[in-house]
Amino acid sequence: MGVLVLVRHGQASFHEEDYDKLSPLGEEQCRHLGKFWVHHGIVFDRVYSGPLARQRRSAEIVAECYAKAGESFPEIQIEEAIAEMPVEKLAKRFMPQLCAEDEHVLLLMQKFMEVEDKREKEKNFQKAFEKLMLHWANEQYRDDEIETFVHFRDRVTKAYRSILDSAKKGERIAAFTSGGPTAVALGMALNTTPEATLELVWQVRNASTTEFLFTNGRFTLNGFNGMSHLNDPMLWTYR
Repeated sequence: MGVLVLVRHGQASFHEEDYDKLSPLGEEQCRHLGKFWVHHGIVFDRVYSGPLARQRRSAEIVAECYAKAGESFPEIQIEEAIAEMPVEKLAKRFMPQLCAEDEHVLLLMQKFMEVEDKREKEKNFQKAFEKLMLHWANEQYRDDEIETFVHFRDRVTKAYRSILDSAKKGERIAAFTSGGPTAVALGMALNTTPEATLELVWQVRNASTTEFLFTNGRFTLNGFNGMSHLNDPMLWTYR
C-alpha cells in the first residue's frame, strides 16, 4: 500500500506586496516539519512541489533539513497542476462586485482596510473572501480569463491520478502544495460537494500534513491536518 503525504506550504506573506513568498514564520514552520521527519526517520521515494514560490520554498527548506542531518531526500519535481486556486485573480476581479452587491461584505472589507491588528484584518478579509469563493464555486461569478472551480478541481485531480498511477507498490510520496489542492484530494477520498470542498480549504493549516493511502484504484484518507511537528500554538496559522 502506498502513501501520499500532502504538505500545505508554510505561512505566506499576506500583508506584504508579494504574497507568494514564505514569511519568517512560514520558514520556521517548514524547518520544524523537516526536523521532525528527520528525527523520526521518515523516508520518501518521490517528492513533488507545486510551481508557486511559497510551495517550492517549503519543499526546499525540508530538503535542507535532511541535507544538514546527512540524510538523503529525493529531488524535488515540479508539478504545475497542483498550484493553488486563482485566488488573487478572483479577489481582484470580483471583490468590488461583491462589495457592491452585499452590504455585509462591504462592511467587512471596510473594517479590513481600517484596522491595524493583523489577526483582525485576516478575520474580516476571510469572511468576505469565503463568500466570494462560494459564488465562484457555484459559477455565479465567471470570467473567461479566470479558471473555473470545475477546471481547478479537474486539473488537480488529474495531477494526483498521474502521480499515483506512476507509483510503484508501497511507495511513499510527498507533495508540497496549498489548501485548495489539499481539499481537492480530500474530495477525491470523501466525495465532497464543491461547497464542502471549499469549507475544507479554510481548515487546512500552514505546514500541516494530510495523508492518504492508495492501492489498486483505492484512495483513502489516513490523517488530516497533522500538526505533531508544530507543538507550539504560536506556530499555528491558516494563511
